[in-house]
Amino acid sequence: MINIIAFLGPSGSGKSTLQSVLGYKPIVTWASRKPRPGEINGKHYHFANRDKILKMYKEGLLLEYTEYNGNLYGTGLSSIQKLIDSKDYSSIVVDANGAKKLKSRFPSSVLIVGVVAPYEECKVNLIERKDRNVGERLATYVDEINSVMELSDMIINNSKENWQKSTDIIKILKLGMEKY
Repeated sequence: MINIIAFLGPSGSGKSTLQSVLGYKPIVTWASRKPRPGEINGKHYHFANRDKILKMYKEGLLLEYTEYNGNLYGTGLSSIQKLIDSKDYSSIVVDANGAKKLKSRFPSSVLIVGVVAPYEECKVNLIERKDRNVGERLATYVDEINSVMELSDMIINNSKENWQKSTDIIKILKLGMEKY
C-alpha cells in the first residue's frame, strides 16, 4: 500500500508548495542547523547537533542523511516505519539520496513524485522567498533534473503556466490514494 508521497526536484521547483497542497502531515526530518525564527523543534525539524545525527546514522536509526551548506539533514527510520505500520498517509521532501533509500527500503509504500520547473522560474522562486543561497542551490539544477528523471514514479511539470494543473494532479493523486 502506498502511503508516503516523496517529492523530489530542484530547489525552487515547488516541492514544498505541492506538499502543502497534498495536505498530509509531513514526516518530520532531522537537521543539525539552528532553528530559524518561528521554527519549532519536532514540528518543522527535529533539531540536533551534528554528532548526534552522525551517531543516529551509525546506530541505524536514520534511513539516510545528506550534508547541505555545512549542515546535516536526515530521515528517521522509526517515523517512517510507524507511518507504514499505521497505514496512515504522509509526505516528505527528499533529495536524490533520500529518494534512492526510500525506494530501496520501502518500495511498495512510497511514491516518488518528481517536480520540475524551468531554471529561470526556480531562480525567481528562490529570490522571491529571499533564499540566501540562490547560486549554490541552482548550481545543482541539472543534476537534480537528472535525478528526477531517473528516480521518479511520476513527474509533474510545475511551471508557472502549468501551476493549476499541477495542483489538480496532486488533489487527484490524494483522492486516488485514499480510495485505493
